[in-house]
Amino acid sequence: MLHRILRAAAAVGVLSGLLATGQVTAGAAEPSTHCRNVTVPVSLSQGQPARYRIWGRFCTPVNRPATTVQVLIPGLNYSHVYWDFPFRPGHYSYVRHANSAGYATFDLDRIGLGHSSHPASSEVTLESNAHTVHQVVTALRGGAVAGRRFATVMLVGHSYGSEIAKLEAAVYRDVNALVLTGSAHAISPTTEQLLARLGQPVDQVPRLAAQVPAGDNGYVTVQDVQRPEFYNTTNADPRVIARDIATKETNTFGEIMTIGDADAPGVTQQITVPILIADGADDRLACAPDATDCSSAATLAAAERPFYPHSRVDAVVIPHAGHAINLHRNAAMAYRSIITWTKRILATRASAE
Repeated sequence: MLHRILRAAAAVGVLSGLLATGQVTAGAAEPSTHCRNVTVPVSLSQGQPARYRIWGRFCTPVNRPATTVQVLIPGLNYSHVYWDFPFRPGHYSYVRHANSAGYATFDLDRIGLGHSSHPASSEVTLESNAHTVHQVVTALRGGAVAGRRFATVMLVGHSYGSEIAKLEAAVYRDVNALVLTGSAHAISPTTEQLLARLGQPVDQVPRLAAQVPAGDNGYVTVQDVQRPEFYNTTNADPRVIARDIATKETNTFGEIMTIGDADAPGVTQQITVPILIADGADDRLACAPDATDCSSAATLAAAERPFYPHSRVDAVVIPHAGHAINLHRNAAMAYRSIITWTKRILATRASAE
């Protein structure tokens, strides 16, 4: 299986170069969706000038106005491609599913990766990620993105993107709901051993090395041979894994060193908005057998609720899915679960106002 995946990755390697240069847009818009590429000027911390930019793909339903926008935040070594995957997008694109359900989406590249700015790696931390996402939320609420104002803004994160979403919601308190995927508090010895094996110097990947500041060794990526660790490979198309490898992105040591900051009790206790946690039953990172019990939605919710004493916490477990729930054959199950929860939560909020 791994041999087939790596051979396929080599065959589609040219795609990653096209994506990096903008010659191919991941998840090109369908007639029912209107998309445009936008940038938002950002600073890395309060009081600094907005010298950097966050790039995002802003999509809205064509035939009905959207009042809610979902800000989609990818995890480590992923870009916006994770949410709008360039292979069978009608099946693997969460963007298209959310737009079809009536929601606008802002599918971003985090600071330090993809089409967004690449500051010095030491400045790319969980805190600077949360601050830049806060500025995106402010722009969406204020009408600075494509002239549209949104009264309701949600953050939808994957893995490290979920950590960013938690910190942003706790510190800035400017969003209405959180969807956390590939996320759980407990980190097991098994997970720590897995994470220790993943790293690869970015200078070994010319496409990525060309994006980062020259001589900055604080940018790293994930080894190709380890990418299948994010999957239940029996429930994943080898062509999807191969394209995932071909479009992999970077992370920084600064992000790794601050990854746990969002789980501090002083942070999670500040979150007051509804939360959905969506994990794969076979997620080796978030749901390792010696950590979080993801055998059912009830056990996952029970494990996570104590960390969020001021929030409603719901959960969903996607069977036969690994860490990258969007990229499994049953991705549509995850999408439906997220959208169904969103509709219910927003309807409850509207009736209470």
